Amino acid sequence: MTNSTPKPDHSGLSARKRQAIFRATHRGTREMDILLGSFVEYEIHSFSDAEMDNLEDLMEAPDWDIYKWVTGTLPVPDNYNTPLFQRWVAYHAEKSKTQHIL
Repeated sequence: MTNSTPKPDHSGLSARKRQAIFRATHRGTREMDILLGSFVEYEIHSFSDAEMDNLEDLMEAPDWDIYKWVTGTLPVPDNYNTPLFQRWVAYHAEKSKTQHIL
């Protein structure tokens, strides 16, 4: 899958946000690199401190659990079912209409 949208400029981001981008795009499984990484790369500029906390907590969970949660094949535990997680699901639902992901 390729994305024709140019990647945003991350040069002005805090070290915390740049580190989160790296972690989200280097998960260990290609599926999560794409699903989580693309969301973080394109949306992180608007993440609040609370959303950053949610993201960092989410990235501690195993990739395959997260994959199952975001694809709806496993219920999302309450502690991960945050507004940020719901925003991620909505982001990919919208993207999947045109790019056939998820």
